[in-house]
Amino acid sequence: MAENIIKLGIAQMQRIARYEITFRDIIADAPFKEGDITYQDVYSFTLEDLYYAIKALKVSDPTVKDFGEHWFYPINQLSDGFDLDRARGDLEDFDDVSEEMKGYPGLKVSDSGYFSDLWWDLENAWEDYEGETHLSEILDFDEIIADLERYFSNKGKALEDWNFSEEEMKDYIRFFDDDSYVKQADEKHLALARRFIDALCEKDSGLALYIKGYACYGGNRLYPCDWVVSRDCMIRLFEKKDDPQYANTLGYIYYYGRCNGGVPEYDKAFHYFGIAAANGLYEGMYKLADMFYHGYGCKESRRTARSLYRMVYDDGIKNFLKGEHASFADAALRMGNVYAKGIGEEVNPAYAYHYYLQADYAARLRAKEDDFFGNTTVVINVRKALEEAEALLPEDFFKEVAAYDFPGLFVELTNENHRCVLSKEEVSGQGIELAAERIPTRTAPDPEELLVTIPQLKYCERTLKVSYKADGTAEIWFKDDADRVRYDFCTWNDVDDRVEFYYDDELVAWVRSEKYRIIGKPTEEAEGPEYRIVSVKFEASGRTYDYICELDDVQPGDVVIVNGYNGETEVTVTKIVTRRESELGLPAARYKKILRKV
Repeated sequence: MAENIIKLGIAQMQRIARYEITFRDIIADAPFKEGDITYQDVYSFTLEDLYYAIKALKVSDPTVKDFGEHWFYPINQLSDGFDLDRARGDLEDFDDVSEEMKGYPGLKVSDSGYFSDLWWDLENAWEDYEGETHLSEILDFDEIIADLERYFSNKGKALEDWNFSEEEMKDYIRFFDDDSYVKQADEKHLALARRFIDALCEKDSGLALYIKGYACYGGNRLYPCDWVVSRDCMIRLFEKKDDPQYANTLGYIYYYGRCNGGVPEYDKAFHYFGIAAANGLYEGMYKLADMFYHGYGCKESRRTARSLYRMVYDDGIKNFLKGEHASFADAALRMGNVYAKGIGEEVNPAYAYHYYLQADYAARLRAKEDDFFGNTTVVINVRKALEEAEALLPEDFFKEVAAYDFPGLFVELTNENHRCVLSKEEVSGQGIELAAERIPTRTAPDPEELLVTIPQLKYCERTLKVSYKADGTAEIWFKDDADRVRYDFCTWNDVDDRVEFYYDDELVAWVRSEKYRIIGKPTEEAEGPEYRIVSVKFEASGRTYDYICELDDVQPGDVVIVNGYNGETEVTVTKIVTRRESELGLPAARYKKILRKV
């Protein structure tokens, strides 16, 4: 008995592709009730076919069930016959887009790319909606048809002459919100992005205003630095969305006088920083504190400044220990200033140095991941603060070994209910090393790091593990004579004169030692080429910044030209030092250079 098979011809397959007929029609005309459907020759399904299908679907407006069972699903089952892989551009050796049109993510510049996106929309309709839902409730047929007709009218033109929809332009410029993408893009892609962004800004697009506003804030490859444009974009964004982040950015622009020749506009800065601070933005809070400290745009109040600095620091260190760099460097720098300048506290250079070490560590970590120009400024300012604080410390402040009566860091490791492992190891010539480390648990699978800061050793690091050296005569007991034990509580026993470790209320180890020592890291010898670092003062703002100077005849007191935020600017040299590259704190390429003497 012959098999019941329907073999589709090319003409039938084209009519199916264009939704002129469906597989229900094919089956209805068959002389048998059961059988298989196959094809004689491969039909190349095209974007033009899909365009006609969309127009037909608009007219008939089938339910999801009818559309899926009698058209979409059977075509997918016969995907080889309809050459769907080629139509969607799935084949690795196939590409119907010219070299000129390659590499424009988010834009539909090829038949296969357009077909793939539209086919995906149809698949979502088939899979995600109830069977009795009509396609017109899911798809905007008029918009799809208009977009397709615009695409067909664009074909054959140079890309710069193409007409794109607002949604297509938004899909493309989203990629330029990523600074790493902007750095890698070639000029053709950047030019198209600028064209779209400028057009969308005229239509008051929040996305376009955001990208252009922050690109002009300092400048990048997409747009040069233009503080007026950045300010205007932020004003429009804040009016549209009432987002405190935009208020905070406006605060910075006004605080540093970016649009006023370097002369601060403190009344406006205070207003916008106040909005940011009221919404919990750390940058707004510590900048508002700066203004209270100096009396900029408000009545001077050092007590208010100190309170705000402490609030930001306490919250900032929590986030920093979770791996978020955010504003902790700035917060720690200001807490150092509290003790260096006596802002609501007694002047204490040692405390100041403690916080400056934290700021230096956090700023350098942040600068490695983000080359935003503000990070560079913070690193340089922290280095200056460290040097100034160090000069006020006693000569015997810094040591090679820090000795303690009690290993306090072992207690700190158990904070926030963390559990730890304590281990012991004999180190030749150094006594016994005791090391403790936070460990994952079921309730805390990713334990937070501890920020260990030891000013006497010039040491600051975020870590899960700390260690002390006990004297060679120390007495140590570990349960079951083990080399490692777990503990969740550490305390001092006055009666037995020893440090005790407990796990689930059971004593698991104790140590009796005269001192617990932490040995500092050897000072690394400076290396790399030498650079003349010149500190210059901007008269308009009164602020000082560091530049690299390659001119041998520049001396303190000279007036020189530098590239400032508003182009070439005359500044006065206040200080010159020579440092090797390893002492700079940042790669040399991140420093601007003195252009010439006046």
